[in-house]
Amino acid sequence: MPGFEADALTGAAQQREPASVLSRTPRLIRASLEGLAVLVSPIVAVFGLRITLMSPPDLNDPAMHTTFVINPSDVFARYSAVLAPTDRLREGARVGFLIPARVSYLLFGAVPGFIVFRYVLALIALVPVYLLLRRLYGRIAGAIAVIVVLSCPVIILAWGTDFPDSAAVSYLIGGLACLAMPSLRHRFGWVLGSAVLFTLALWALAASAPLIIVTLVVYARIDWVRERKTLVRDAALMGGAFVAVTGLLAVGSGLLIGPLDYIQTTIASLLYLAQPSQVHLNHSANPLWAPYITYLLVPPAVVGLWFVAFAKPLRTVPTPQLLVGMACLTQLLVFGILQLAGGVQDLEVHYFSSLLWGAVCITLAIVIVELGRPIYTHRVLRWVLPGLPLAVPLIFEIHPRVPQFGWVPWGILLAALVVILGIYAVWLGQRAPTMRTMALIGVSLTAIIGGLLGLTVTPTQHARLRGTVVDTFPAYAGTLGGNDTVEIDLYSVTTQLPAFVGPPSYSGERLVTWWSDAEIGLLREPIGMFHAFFNSIPSDLGVLSTPGHQYLEQTKPAQVLLMSFNGAQFPASLGQLTQFQPVVVRIGVIRSGSLALHLWLIDLKVYER
Repeated sequence: MPGFEADALTGAAQQREPASVLSRTPRLIRASLEGLAVLVSPIVAVFGLRITLMSPPDLNDPAMHTTFVINPSDVFARYSAVLAPTDRLREGARVGFLIPARVSYLLFGAVPGFIVFRYVLALIALVPVYLLLRRLYGRIAGAIAVIVVLSCPVIILAWGTDFPDSAAVSYLIGGLACLAMPSLRHRFGWVLGSAVLFTLALWALAASAPLIIVTLVVYARIDWVRERKTLVRDAALMGGAFVAVTGLLAVGSGLLIGPLDYIQTTIASLLYLAQPSQVHLNHSANPLWAPYITYLLVPPAVVGLWFVAFAKPLRTVPTPQLLVGMACLTQLLVFGILQLAGGVQDLEVHYFSSLLWGAVCITLAIVIVELGRPIYTHRVLRWVLPGLPLAVPLIFEIHPRVPQFGWVPWGILLAALVVILGIYAVWLGQRAPTMRTMALIGVSLTAIIGGLLGLTVTPTQHARLRGTVVDTFPAYAGTLGGNDTVEIDLYSVTTQLPAFVGPPSYSGERLVTWWSDAEIGLLREPIGMFHAFFNSIPSDLGVLSTPGHQYLEQTKPAQVLLMSFNGAQFPASLGQLTQFQPVVVRIGVIRSGSLALHLWLIDLKVYER
């Protein structure tokens, strides 16, 4: 493979005479320091870039997975009979995320377990992508890849929730990096690693499936032309790894979650969500939402930069760079087709579109190195190159504010400017490598990175539009230099709810929640622990409306959990339940930091068995 540091790409070092222990020591020290730097990089990013550990809740879905991390047995005991017919237990089948998250919870507790698992997910992404760029170009390029991933708002926000994209993005980054690794000697191991990570991504979030499929198709196509003799072996290895990992996850699911069979649940949920009624409920009938979602311009802009950086026949592009670039392109195309023609909400909801950023981050890291080639080849100035993708988020986190703009005109103009700056950098690279030329390339790269960050973090909020479903607006601007104290406190409070409520007295003892719409901003996570709106009385606290009465008469719950951050309406709410023979069985307040969640657990004797 061609590259900038020959000893990083060839076996030259292995062809030398065996070195003595003394002469090997400096190399061992350097390797140890290098490995340590990668291992501590997520910690450095937390304090240096001030990346947030937890994200503000904009949907109750993440907490619907938290409940399976904390206490899955109670969920199945209470709700299997009422939720299974509508496949609302599908969150318990996302074992690629749930099993490692539950292990981390059992070992370290709720908040520490969350943070430890995110550290592991960060390493799953960083170690392979660092090694890929290091083998292609050298250590400095590996550092650039680490910086790109750790400063990406989309990745940071995904890591900050219990929605399974938090794990899937890391698995997809690591899987693609392993698959593209330029190592013939250890090819068996890297292909095996990619298969394991892709399988985990699939069973973490089924939306990963089309991305994995097109990536493997691209890999097979390239292999058919360039390394045909290994194609059958790689396919057999991947198939065997898929079966083995899927089987191990079934055992883990049975031991840690509940059901052994998560595959049929996943398939049934996909079929349920593919029904016309569900597509109409979840998928926007027209793309009016798209011009507001400016961060979706980032993947095509990065793909455009890749074609600018490798402006030559594809057959001459080295295999790893070709695989990454084509995977990024085809992943974007398949998600676009599924969104526009397939009835899938994979672009309009950031919990799904975030999956694209695995390939986007690796592609961007390669592009930065390729466009900065004249700087990279300079013995001294090469150390400036990692500072460019680092300087932009450092400056941004001092004042993380970007004005809101959509596609027209500023979003499209900024994306076009990013690509034009890439063309300019290539043109500069073809000239004599003077200090002025390298300075202009550095400025261009900084502007490119800044433009992509601006496209990512600009607010996306908009009014309800005709023909669109209710949207979520990711707080990407708050991931760098933000303050997640409230989010951490809220997660701590939320994860204590199962212990407060206690296990059900009998299978099918259904619990519903009662709360006020005025507090929905902070209550999204707590109500998610009990499957949110499906198990919520449709009335504000204190006044049981006619729909609320009808809901209780239809669902016949054995328990009601009153939830509020002040508890003022609890006595009035109890009075409204008189006809259902309410008995208060537990009163409490769960506190963490500035938050205090007031709770009353009430038995409805009329519906108790």
